[in-house]
Amino acid sequence: MGQPSRSGIVSRSNVNKLDVPLSPDTPVEQLPGIGERRARVLRAQGICTALDCLLNLPRRYEDWRVLSNPRELRPGATVTMRGTLRKVAQRAMASNRKLCLMRARFECDGTSVPVVWFNFSPHLAAQIPFDCEVLIHGKVAIGMGALLQIVNPVVEQFSGEEALSLRPVYRVPSTVGQRTFARLVSVILDQLDGRFEGAIPESLRRSSGLLEPIAALRFVHRPPSSANLEDLMFGRTAAHQVLALEELFAFQLALHLESRRAAQRRGHVLPASDGLSQAFLKSLPFELTNAQKRVLAEIDVDLVSGTPMNRLLIGEVGSGKTVVALWSALRAVECGWQAAVMAPIGLLAEQHYQTAARYVEGLGVRCALLTSAVTGKERAQRLRDIACGRAQIVFGTQALLKDSVRFTKLGLAVIDEQHRFGVFDRARLKSVAPNSHMLLMTATPIPRSLALVLFANLNVSFLDEVPAGRARVQTRIVPESRFEEVESIVLRRVEEGGRAYFVLPVIGEDIASDDELDDEGVASVKAIAERLRAGKLSRFRAGILHGRMAQRAREATMRAFREGALDILVATTLVEVGVDVPEANAIVIVNAERYGLAQLHQLRGRVGRGNADSDCILLVKDDACEQAFRRLSAILRSTSGIEIAKADMELRGPGDLLGSRQSGALPLRFARFVHDAELISQARAMAHQTLLRDPELAGPETSGARRAVKRLLAYGFSLADVG
Repeated sequence: MGQPSRSGIVSRSNVNKLDVPLSPDTPVEQLPGIGERRARVLRAQGICTALDCLLNLPRRYEDWRVLSNPRELRPGATVTMRGTLRKVAQRAMASNRKLCLMRARFECDGTSVPVVWFNFSPHLAAQIPFDCEVLIHGKVAIGMGALLQIVNPVVEQFSGEEALSLRPVYRVPSTVGQRTFARLVSVILDQLDGRFEGAIPESLRRSSGLLEPIAALRFVHRPPSSANLEDLMFGRTAAHQVLALEELFAFQLALHLESRRAAQRRGHVLPASDGLSQAFLKSLPFELTNAQKRVLAEIDVDLVSGTPMNRLLIGEVGSGKTVVALWSALRAVECGWQAAVMAPIGLLAEQHYQTAARYVEGLGVRCALLTSAVTGKERAQRLRDIACGRAQIVFGTQALLKDSVRFTKLGLAVIDEQHRFGVFDRARLKSVAPNSHMLLMTATPIPRSLALVLFANLNVSFLDEVPAGRARVQTRIVPESRFEEVESIVLRRVEEGGRAYFVLPVIGEDIASDDELDDEGVASVKAIAERLRAGKLSRFRAGILHGRMAQRAREATMRAFREGALDILVATTLVEVGVDVPEANAIVIVNAERYGLAQLHQLRGRVGRGNADSDCILLVKDDACEQAFRRLSAILRSTSGIEIAKADMELRGPGDLLGSRQSGALPLRFARFVHDAELISQARAMAHQTLLRDPELAGPETSGARRAVKRLLAYGFSLADVG
């Protein structure tokens, strides 16, 4: 019967219906089995065309090839068994009468194993194939009376040995479902077979002995039973190599083309002087690190070169990026230009503004803050100040991109947390003054060798040194069953006058948008907040923060925490953005096994920003697998974001390194940069050879390359002049 749904039973769909032939660019709403509602949620995830469906690789595979012995089950194991289901009972759930709880008995080799489905839809329950031979695939748990049972298994009527296979599991919205998406991918693969043109020209492909990309995609989506599961999971197959080379080739082409165009532009010359920028450095109550001095020298070279600066500054949390940004802004001001500093949220823009006010207004520099919270007469006055040049350094959010904002003489634009902005946001800020200099900043840890490849169209600087005197942060892994111990640690820190974060991956199960977040037991912001109010921390003031709140409510909550009106903040990863709360000395990351190491390192950077030692607690589920503990232990061994990022890429395997569908991130899905140095070199050589033959990619043999570059731009590839 094909791929089962994640809800536990096969649903009927019209995925096989095909009215017109498909092409790679067929819109998702025209694909078989995808109606308006499903198309909307797929588009929200960045799956907009038939090709996008193929490029949405399985995030993991279920191994149905090996049948388990029902007499050897153990709690926490995921098993596949062949036998017969016998219905036992069905009743409505007390919490929701529209859903049911269903119990059954699975008979296999003379053994009977209890099976249970929670929160099950009655119309799906009616489709379970009882009293016939089936395969079930699910997790073993301890049930009533300490008996082992299978919880929420996937059920499929047995149709032959071909059913014992590797099954892809995709990152798709629950409204689409695993089986629907898997069947859709199969239809697309069949339709495009022989009609799909890759990026690498055919002559280069043949001379290199490469698989066709459609054959590589077929292997990844429909792996044969003989495939090595570990190689599939970690992207080590020949098919993955071909897909990685395809995208790296297109990526190198895009870098070459955009860099060539950017080199033709002229920029403002901002000569060095002993003015404001030097006075600012002399006023600092601390000594610059050697890394900061090196970066200032690199920026100085850019500002006098006559070519617009396009520099990416990669710096550890707390490494002093703000000082570099203010120095650069003052360099523009002392040369008679304005500077703009754009941050992703109003609170961070306000923080930068207040920091600048402490240091530069004493130098006679006029600063202004422009966010969506500034309205009425006050907003009108600030717009006039910007337009006439009275406001010399302007801090803001995307509000700076409004048509009503007019800079009289913009010489420098700084974008903080640049990965949070879309490429078109950055391009629009650049378009305000095409010859202005651009400084992009990020705290996302990226290995040096990788950054130089990813951002070959930019000059890259590294702040790889943390100022002396930073507080010590102790990191520990704690299972969720010891939550009271966690409360005691947080209690001690808050009693010392500190503040604490509790960070969670989702708001609640009822609004999770990803099937990965629908698992039973996922903690929610609201549930943890209620638990804290009933426990040891009940006498402290706690607030909640999540993405479903209105922007002003979010900023008001964060401001209350920063200013001390709240002692504890229970939040999603919104707090990852670098708002500075020096008093924060404890952070608890719930379900830490769900995060990448680089993101955990970013979150850990929310504490230890003052003088007090701090705690970072990684709270993990008791039944988390051994691999999760092994992966998390890497963050205990190192405080270097670069080393942690390397470990993250080595352990997590293929996928979107920076999250291709996040704002402005790079759409590289298959390349594994820690291991793919040879592929990168090969792709660069191929791109160079192709551009020598066809500099504008105008010929028939490069039509696939031309389309691939266009897709990179559409996905949000960072243009050479906007990062």
